[in-house]
Amino acid sequence: MHVALSAVAGALAGPLVHHLAVQAGADLPFRWSAAVCRRCGEPNGPLSRCRSCGSGIRRPLITSAVTGAVAALVASSVGARWVLIAYLFFVAMTMALFLTDVDHKRIPNRITYPGTPIAAALLFVGSALDGTTGAFARAVLGALAYGAFFLLVFVVARGGFGFGDVKLAVPLGLFCSYLSWAHMLLAGFATAALGGVAALAALVGGAGTKSELPYGPPMIIGAWASIVWGSTLAGVIF
Repeated sequence: MHVALSAVAGALAGPLVHHLAVQAGADLPFRWSAAVCRRCGEPNGPLSRCRSCGSGIRRPLITSAVTGAVAALVASSVGARWVLIAYLFFVAMTMALFLTDVDHKRIPNRITYPGTPIAAALLFVGSALDGTTGAFARAVLGALAYGAFFLLVFVVARGGFGFGDVKLAVPLGLFCSYLSWAHMLLAGFATAALGGVAALAALVGGAGTKSELPYGPPMIIGAWASIVWGSTLAGVIF
């Protein structure tokens, strides 16, 4: 039952997640009425075809479907626990950041600054209700460690990797390491693999070696994959 409810909640949240991502990318206030077309930037309803460029509502619907599917997979892995509420919020937040990085190659502070502490607070309350505060303590250490690792990457890379990705690493590390240290390590491995595949595909597609690629999507997908399949993979690898 909790898997089905999570899927429905994610699907219903999808259009709002897409709308918030477009607003954050366009630096608009977070209001339902402050909607613009993501392609041409002209005022447009959040769930209507743009009258200026004709852009339809396909992507909001895709966002809804993907958010619902990821929410269901995460729910099946986390289980019917109080912390599931925090994980569903995490899915919605990272889905919005996925879209902003694809569209604008940036991770907006307007989402990460309020979203990360809210997600952490929900996880703490959920862990207290579940009686797993020890796991939350590990999650905080994991968030710091994961963020520190990507900070090192940011310093060493000197371009091609933004500081927004460092801030994104904090909630990713928090929610992966809450499950186990192995989940955090697997998220890092998956991110490196996905990032390498994306870079190779870009080169094959004609992008230059200095082209700026959004690294947030590989980080987010890597974390999702670790949360969903990490327990199975950890048993095989470790």
